[in-house]
Amino acid sequence: MRRMPPKIHHRAPGTPPINNPKSIIQNQQRLSPESERFEQGLISVFSELADLFGNPRSHGQVYGILFSSPVPLTMEEITSRIGISMGSVSIGLRSLEELGAVERHHVNGKFGVYSAKLELKTLISGFVRQRLVPRLEKSNATLKDLSPLVDQMPPGEAKEAGFRLQRVAQWHARAAQFLPLADKLLQSASNLLPQNGGK
Repeated sequence: MRRMPPKIHHRAPGTPPINNPKSIIQNQQRLSPESERFEQGLISVFSELADLFGNPRSHGQVYGILFSSPVPLTMEEITSRIGISMGSVSIGLRSLEELGAVERHHVNGKFGVYSAKLELKTLISGFVRQRLVPRLEKSNATLKDLSPLVDQMPPGEAKEAGFRLQRVAQWHARAAQFLPLADKLLQSASNLLPQNGGK
């Protein structure tokens, strides 16, 4: 019986086509010393950025290895090359997918390999949508819960607490107004940068 070739589905813009999924899954070819230093450098950069924005460093490590790789990688390859547990890699990949920073590719009918999306606007939109907006909404709910407590305080305490609550509520409202504008400005700025190696 003639064997059918594996079916490969979508890939992220800017990533190479998956012409030979078997070679990707089983590819353990050692990188040159220069490529290894380059890879580790990008992993370090994205690890620091993840920590800066309050995310686990492991998420940055996962994105860094995928960003540096010219071909999609399996979960096993990611784990072995950055030296963290399979569980941490799995959680990181899931979080990055939610952000829209990572894409899974079908190999032989299964989700087998992962690649990083390289467009800055994708990362910005994902971060704003999945991280900043929910936190603003949560803090807004907390501020509303604090308001009745001020009314129950003794007059002297209520005056001071009310002033501080009003001030932080103003800051929160300004942040909520600024966030959509900041998102648009950052995305507009990203359009001025070369995309996918373009000039």
